[in-house]
Amino acid sequence: MSKVASALRTLCAITLASAITPAFADRKEPPESSWEYYLANCKRMQEKIADVQSGRIPSAYEVIGDLENSLRSINQRRSNLTPQYLGSREFAQCENVAAQAEATIAQGNAQFAARMNQAAEQGRIAHQNSPEYKRARSLGYSDVGDISFLKLHEDMDGEARLKTMLITVDEICGQHFRATQYVKPYVIYTVRPSDGGCGEEKRVAIVGGRSVEKGDYIDERGEFQYVGWKKLVGADGFPTDIRVLKARR
Repeated sequence: MSKVASALRTLCAITLASAITPAFADRKEPPESSWEYYLANCKRMQEKIADVQSGRIPSAYEVIGDLENSLRSINQRRSNLTPQYLGSREFAQCENVAAQAEATIAQGNAQFAARMNQAAEQGRIAHQNSPEYKRARSLGYSDVGDISFLKLHEDMDGEARLKTMLITVDEICGQHFRATQYVKPYVIYTVRPSDGGCGEEKRVAIVGGRSVEKGDYIDERGEFQYVGWKKLVGADGFPTDIRVLKARR
């Protein structure tokens, strides 16, 4: 499994764990019960912090969910404690543990951010060393992108940069585009959510491409330049906005 996938899986686990909390707010419990829960969560935090400090758990971000749950529980129950508990030595010790837990959470978040930044940098380097990127640069384009991820490219880099990119047909979804309509001089290509790894319906209009028949697949070796949005007449006869690409000859 890649470092990015592993980090993302860990983040999902942390998020799920954080969502599982005791339903204390919906009921009133006796102070002695609140004290027992308070101490139990304090002990749990101590154990998780010790695991990180000893190296039994290699990264602090792996215990973020547990620590946040325990902190949430003791914060809920602190207001229900009577003076005899609030003035005890155990309470003072647990408050110190809570501060350590908050510091460990901050440490974990920093570790996770560092790992994600490292993975992103490794991905950027791998992308710039790819044959596709090098070809795009040799042709005068700023970058190379996938035809099925035009929206993602625009969201990340903006439409102005998208127009400077060489657009190619990706294997995940792009190669499943099929000609569905001709609106002179544009050929509209469409993919369904179930096609390949598309996951959603996508449409694109191409001008200047090869001659095709309805149902033909897009040229897998095709190279295009993004033009922008254009309003064309759809299959139902009504105008519709669609992204336009110009085939590179």
